[in-house]
Amino acid sequence: MAKPKLTPMLEQFLHFKHQHPDKIVLFRMGDFYETFFGDAEICAKILNITLTTRNKNKENSVPLAGFPYHSLSSYLPRLITANQKVVICEQMEDPKKAKGLVKREIVDIITPGSIVDAEYIHSPADNYLTSLVQEGSEYGLASVDISTGKFSFTQLQKENLTAEIERLSPKEILVLEHSQKEELAECLGNQISYSQYEDDQINIGQAETILKEHFSLLSLAGIGLGEHPLATKAAAMAISHLKELKKNDLKHISKIEYYSLGSCVQLDKSTVANLELTKSLLEGTTQGTLLQVLDQTCTPMGGRKLKQWLLRPLMDQEAIENRHNIVEEMIEKIEQTFALRDLLNQIGDIARLTGKLSSGSINPKEILAIAQYLNLSEEIKTILDNFDSLPLLHIQDSIQDYQHITAKIEKTICTSPQKLITQGGIVNSEINPELHKLHRISSLGKSWILDLEKQEKEKLGIHNLKIDYNKIFGYYIEISKRQASKVPEHYIRKQTLVNCERFISPELKEFESKVLGAEERIKELEYEIFCQLRTYLQEKMEQLLEFADTLALLDVYANFAQVSFHRNYCKPKFNQEKILELKDSFHPVIKELLKAQEFIPNDIYLDNAKSNIILITGPNMAGKSTYLRQVALSALMAQIGCYVPARTASMPIFDKIFTRVGASDNLAKGQSTFLVEMLETASILNFASQDSLVILDEIGRGTSTYDGLSLAWAIIEHLHHSHMKGVKTLFATHYHELTHLADTLEGVRNYNVIVEKEGDKIIFMHKVLPGKALQSYGIDVAQLAGIPMAVISRAKEILQTLEDSQAENKKVTALAQLDAFSAPPAKKIPPYLYQVEKELQEISPDQMTPIQALQVLSELKKIVSQDS
Repeated sequence: MAKPKLTPMLEQFLHFKHQHPDKIVLFRMGDFYETFFGDAEICAKILNITLTTRNKNKENSVPLAGFPYHSLSSYLPRLITANQKVVICEQMEDPKKAKGLVKREIVDIITPGSIVDAEYIHSPADNYLTSLVQEGSEYGLASVDISTGKFSFTQLQKENLTAEIERLSPKEILVLEHSQKEELAECLGNQISYSQYEDDQINIGQAETILKEHFSLLSLAGIGLGEHPLATKAAAMAISHLKELKKNDLKHISKIEYYSLGSCVQLDKSTVANLELTKSLLEGTTQGTLLQVLDQTCTPMGGRKLKQWLLRPLMDQEAIENRHNIVEEMIEKIEQTFALRDLLNQIGDIARLTGKLSSGSINPKEILAIAQYLNLSEEIKTILDNFDSLPLLHIQDSIQDYQHITAKIEKTICTSPQKLITQGGIVNSEINPELHKLHRISSLGKSWILDLEKQEKEKLGIHNLKIDYNKIFGYYIEISKRQASKVPEHYIRKQTLVNCERFISPELKEFESKVLGAEERIKELEYEIFCQLRTYLQEKMEQLLEFADTLALLDVYANFAQVSFHRNYCKPKFNQEKILELKDSFHPVIKELLKAQEFIPNDIYLDNAKSNIILITGPNMAGKSTYLRQVALSALMAQIGCYVPARTASMPIFDKIFTRVGASDNLAKGQSTFLVEMLETASILNFASQDSLVILDEIGRGTSTYDGLSLAWAIIEHLHHSHMKGVKTLFATHYHELTHLADTLEGVRNYNVIVEKEGDKIIFMHKVLPGKALQSYGIDVAQLAGIPMAVISRAKEILQTLEDSQAENKKVTALAQLDAFSAPPAKKIPPYLYQVEKELQEISPDQMTPIQALQVLSELKKIVSQDS
């Protein structure tokens, strides 16, 4: 197919496209953004808009798709959500005044991780660009949200990378090499956009120079970057990449924070998912998550900070207790806390408005909103006078006097400004003498037109004469054709219509020149004054961001106080004895979802000596998984600084929380449900420590009964015997054979979920008490689910046959082995072994279990081995 003959306009489009081959170019043409060639095909599919062609001649046809420029806020987020990167190319001159091809320039480049305008983000959550630098098994990682100025970095090992990226949930990842993009996409999926840094290398000297210049520093030592070379490179890449995209100095990104994974509780991907901290397993939304239940924050900044805390619980006991003490005082003074929340509810997203201020895209209404938010600072400080805790007093002291900023804004911006900054109607006329005079001319001009119209009607005797205005002809005098004979000679005809004629007069033309000149100058002057105000505010961005962060802190603390007060959460205490004890504990999410129904609370006790592993048995639907999760959620909530869902709570500081719950697979990677289960369990066994909390639910159920039982048994022994002896473990299982481990392993305790049976009906009591369940009630649960009664009856028959057969087989095997050990030429067998044999022979088949047989054989093997 022959190449289409390109017009000058298409050549101009391709000039920009060649600069950004991996991005969609939105090319402004009049009132539309147009796309061409492959861009048009992509946009038509994503945006569901018509794909047409430019030039009907087949040889010169060009795919074309576009949308109205004023609909950008509707279409752009859809492109970004589809992981597209977009170049916005604007007309830089009026097409009517242009000589030849209209001048166009790139005014913005928007990628999923570089969005400044909250209008395009459609979410209050952080919108991170994360950059990565790898050296061997170590990574440098930096994350920046250009919309709020938040910038952080760390250095970590490869095994922690996936969990950290999952926690950050970046919209875009920046790497040095193309191969890294493919490797990460295979690991993390294609929901994230990937970009490559302009240069394929960056050395430490270049990185330090970039960061010193940006932060105006002589040394990076004070912000922790110098000690972490890979993180330094990652941070430099991120800031350099964003500056190149935005052609902006990004001064609102005024600080960077180092964080260590070792300073916070480590939560792997499985734990975050299984505990449904931020996304529900079923729907993938926040509905039914801990975040949804805890988040009653009043500001977008507070909502973002709460999510950050939720995914990074603290390990520093003093810092945690400081948070608890603030929440405690806010609960004690709940009326003042409610008053504080009323003020916070009036405050919008100052952080993101500051991001728009930095990029120059902020509009007058948004600047006026900043003043309104700042004006509430004094009332907030006044309310904080009622509190005594030192951390709250420090927060109060950080709130500055912003009167000089608000006065400047309110003096400059009019009370109901227009959104566009080039069309006038945004500045108070009294602020500038020239502007005031021009407004007077413009205002008087309107009354002058009315006076002229009245005079001409009376002088000419034409009662339907009117003076009007349009953009094409300017001001004109309109007279009906019936009255055309009365038109004076000095009127100049401009247009003939069906029923009327339009004229201008020298007097009207002189007036038009004067008034329109004034209106045009008003627009120019107001724009100049607005730009001066914007520059002034850009110098105050650090103050604005500090105020935003202060509000976020207050918001989260007040939120914790409100939630804890209304839901009867308790203040947790920490102990050095490594005891986890919860009285009347409940699941914070499920209790809220139940609403009118009563949630049955339960106790939990774990220590380092006699009760560090709890085996929980009981039927499905009885509440085992709920019990496991509520313990983990209580520990996590305590370490983010919130009160916990219980009557009383005492616990140690946990370094990691692990969960292995439910069945899932990863077919795309060829991983079955059972393999995924084993991979997650392996991670727990390899990385848990004595100070970890481990939640295991139904381990070993994805394979044959004896394989699964053997694995579950060995896992419990490993947790009991290994280097992590003392790790707090809750292990729910349907393998009742495992309950006998409590007889041989000190530290293992049996608990079960109580069930009552009335005839063929089972009643779930949802109460967890010491002891072991006698059966699983699986067939009863199947009956509740509506399985046909014929199937239920047959299942009961088969179950009875299998149980009798297994019991008899295991007894016979055990007795045979016992005979083999004691047969001539046998070594001398200790007398008590004969007692074991005697007791074993007295056990009836229905009492004999596989675990009893295995225990006897194990004991025999030890004896023979020692005797040898």
